[in-house]
Amino acid sequence: MTDDLDFLSHVDSSGSAERARESKAAIGPVELTGPFIVAFEDSDDVHEVALRRDGDDWHGDCWTLHESGERHERCKGLTYSDGPCAHLFAVRQAIADGDRNDVAVRDAAEERADHHVERVLADGGRRRLQ
Repeated sequence: MTDDLDFLSHVDSSGSAERARESKAAIGPVELTGPFIVAFEDSDDVHEVALRRDGDDWHGDCWTLHESGERHERCKGLTYSDGPCAHLFAVRQAIADGDRNDVAVRDAAEERADHHVERVLADGGRRRLQ
């Protein structure tokens, strides 16, 4: 996974962001919260996108897939550009739109908070969060 994906700083200056906005893409989750299979209508390539969130930080990766479904190589759009590739932008856009129930990612910050709440409830509510 990449260290940090800065979608906002590349949204206006990136051809990848423009492609994700203007080209129709099919996005399907392998599991409920990813990875996701992404295919643009104007491309023969199919990609596997992993995307996760930790509060305001986004981390992810993208791979081109063989016809067999195995990873072939890392996405050239991610490898040779400064920002996220069009496939990552497409998944991020689907999450932001919120109208696709089948595209969601886990938020590590929310999971940590949920864990603390579960510990408090398991103790009968006596423990205070510090």
